[in-house]
Amino acid sequence: MATTFDQPQTARPVTYVHAHHLSLRALTSATLAITAVMGALYFLVGFPPAFDTFYEKMYFHAIGIGIAALLAYLMLDTFELEAYEPPIDFPIRYRAFIAVVFGAVGGLLALSPSVWTGLPDLGMVFFVIAFVLVADVGGAMLVELIVLPRKRAGVYSGDSHSVVDYVWRLVPQTAADRASYRGVGSAYWLAVFSLGSAVVAALIGFVNLWVRAFGPSIFGGFYGLFGLDRGGILDATLDPHSHMIALAIVAGIVATVVIRLRALESASRVGRTLARIGTWTAIIGVIGTTLILGAVAFLNFAPPTLFTSGPDGVNGMAGDDLVMTVVFVGAMVVAAALLADPRFRRDGLRLAIVGTWVAMVAITVLEGFYIELNQVTFAGAPGDASFSAAHPMTGIFLMIVVSLALVLADFYGVRGQLRRAVTAVGAIGLVASAVGTTLWTFVDPSTTGPVFALYIAGIAVSYLAVLVAAFAVRSAQTEAVTRAAG
Repeated sequence: MATTFDQPQTARPVTYVHAHHLSLRALTSATLAITAVMGALYFLVGFPPAFDTFYEKMYFHAIGIGIAALLAYLMLDTFELEAYEPPIDFPIRYRAFIAVVFGAVGGLLALSPSVWTGLPDLGMVFFVIAFVLVADVGGAMLVELIVLPRKRAGVYSGDSHSVVDYVWRLVPQTAADRASYRGVGSAYWLAVFSLGSAVVAALIGFVNLWVRAFGPSIFGGFYGLFGLDRGGILDATLDPHSHMIALAIVAGIVATVVIRLRALESASRVGRTLARIGTWTAIIGVIGTTLILGAVAFLNFAPPTLFTSGPDGVNGMAGDDLVMTVVFVGAMVVAAALLADPRFRRDGLRLAIVGTWVAMVAITVLEGFYIELNQVTFAGAPGDASFSAAHPMTGIFLMIVVSLALVLADFYGVRGQLRRAVTAVGAIGLVASAVGTTLWTFVDPSTTGPVFALYIAGIAVSYLAVLVAAFAVRSAQTEAVTRAAG
């Protein structure tokens, strides 16, 4: 029977032993704590809950880099990538953590515009170093994951004498190369495509940052073909960068959960089928999202508006939003596969993980499409502005970081009272923030009433859950880690 990543191979012909001074568990705990603190500061010190100004956009990257590092740790452990990582390389785990530290320092400088301007270029230097490191982590992990089946099968050759050789060796050229990919499982391919999409999103972000700092510069000639000036380039690349990277992270979380909980090996035939359908659906969504948003960023493509109605077709569903929704549909099908297992349904922490996915879909997809299809009512209304501010903060990034915190607490074997504490605080935070977002959008869009207070409180409790998860992971014994559903 072909070896899959859901049932790892015991014989590893091309492996290495590394002496790491800091364990993945310790780095995970520290990164969770840093991300929780940076997330809490965003709402407690001077920033409104939105992405309106340059400083807000830059600061939020301190949280985003933490999220990316957490997913990197999760994938390193899930696929056992470090066993195949050449010892001459600077370990991926350290690159990721150093990026988190530099991003956090840059974020602290951006927290106060007066401090940022008083220390010219220093904050940007910290962020640029963090961006380079985290992009390098994504690219390195993508390469490692692509060649992993061949390394495990003992048919991979790392010899290269030029850049062309290095790139060309990523392509499986022989029958033995191609045979090593048989039976790796759909979750493996979902992880590969999610990393690939994240790398493309990072390139788009690099273009945006370069143009913001230096003007069209080296990109002016290319974008000039589409009639875009500096402002046009920034507009074209901003949303694709954030949306694509968010969807890639969601897909990466789904892929690792499917593998770690062995959803493709479920005792239930229905569960196995749903898991397979869900992961392949998410793959289609990731590929579609990358192509559509890549075209928006690089070719000035304007996705069509679908299902238009009302005066001058004011109501309508954005075509790129529909494509991105396919990833969420895949996540929901995987959630159904997990819930088919009675043991999963009896585990509060794992139910809360699925709850974060459901909240993402409820806010981003259901509420978002409802507003898009009712622009006659919502366009220009206070509730529309509230949703524009809240849905990326809570519906996407907050739920992503809470989901990662819960997943890591589960995978690191947190038990007993700590597990119950992580579950309770995480569940309260996700429910309060999701309900607060909904009520702030549709009931009371003011920033002075109890609804807004609930929204902010939900976000605060959610980041508290991330901090509790950091403590719980740090306290968990390494030997308690399990890759089985348990």
